[in-house]
Formats: sequence, structure tokens, C-alpha cells
Amino acid sequence: MKHYYSLEEVNLQNSTLTIGVFDGVHRGHREIIKKLVADAHKQNAPAVVLTFDPHPASVLTGKELRLLTTPDERADILHSFGVDVVITQRFTRDLSTVPAFEYMSRLKTHLGLSHLLIGYDFALGKGREGNAPRLTEIGKELNYTVEIIPALSDESGVISSTEIRKLISVGNVNEANHLLGYKYPLGGIIIMVPGAEKNQLPNSKYRLP
Repeated sequence: MKHYYSLEEVNLQNSTLTIGVFDGVHRGHREIIKKLVADAHKQNAPAVVLTFDPHPASVLTGKELRLLTTPDERADILHSFGVDVVITQRFTRDLSTVPAFEYMSRLKTHLGLSHLLIGYDFALGKGREGNAPRLTEIGKELNYTVEIIPALSDESGVISSTEIRKLISVGNVNEANHLLGYKYPLGGIIIMVPGAEKNQLPNSKYRLP
């Protein structure tokens, strides 16, 4: 797998693409990823994921989001599911003002975009104008197809990274693990207290949000 940090570095042909932050790469994300990989490899094409860092919501609201995964962690998880190329594009306010048609034209140029898979609520571009109908319309002009993947739900509702972050923040790690589909590695700072009889270090990796 290749992991790029700039769209300008990439030169692909006939790619199958999905776009999103994919924080945590939870069970809902993986439905899109499995479809992406299957569709791409059926056409002997690269399966490509375009993601962003920092999180767009953090940039646009000015509020820090404690994410479930770093860009490299996301890329590693995506690779484990068969993704060929991950692009982590730096998200800025300037990028948020780019019209949807212009942005999709860039993707066509650098990725040779052939097929786009997006979640049911996905949108990009200035004012989030690039929703599913608009991206489908643009696809007719730029010669790529669009497929919309519905949300994955369970008994607790739609699975989302936002909900998983909330669960972890209140200590409900078991439910978070259920939605993620794997055990989330909690983390923290271990303070060694001078004079303490025992300073026990856990063997596992821990990361507190």
C-alpha cells in the first residue's frame, strides 16, 4: 500500500475512490471499504481512499476534536482491508472554499477517477454543495460514475465516529468496541511515583481520548 500526504504527489489511472475522514474505521466505514476494494479489484483498478487531516469539523469550528486514530493508524487499518492507496490531504479553510466541480476535476486529473463510492450523507466543496446528486451530475461531465452506500445501523442506531468518541469519553469502551468491530487501544500517561513500592506498567497500548 502507498500512503501519500498530498494529492499533487499522486498519478493514477482508472481508480475506484471513496472520500471521508474514516476516523476509527468503524463497522459502517468498513462496509464502504469492502465494496470499494471488491469493485476496484474486479476492474483490475486501484482501490483508493482520500481522507483528511485535521478533521474538517475541527478546522471549520475552531474546536479541537480528539480523534480515535492518527492518519498513519487509519492508513494501516485501511491497508489491512485491501486498500491500495491512501491519500491524507491537509484540510484547510481554503480547501473548504473550493467549488465541488473544481475539486472533482483535480481528482480526475491526479487519480484518473473512474468510480466514486460515497456514504449516504457525504458532501464536499464550498458550502457542502457537492452532495450525491451534484457529484453524480459532475460525474456525467467528467466521465466517472457514483455509487451511494446507505448507513449501517444496529440496535443502537446509525454507527458513527462521533457516537464512538462519546462512548469512549464516558468510559463505555465495550459498546465502543462493538461499534468499531475491534478492541480500541486506550492510552494514557503513566506517572512513576518516587518511593512507591510498586510501579506497575500495563503490557497493552493505551490511549485516552
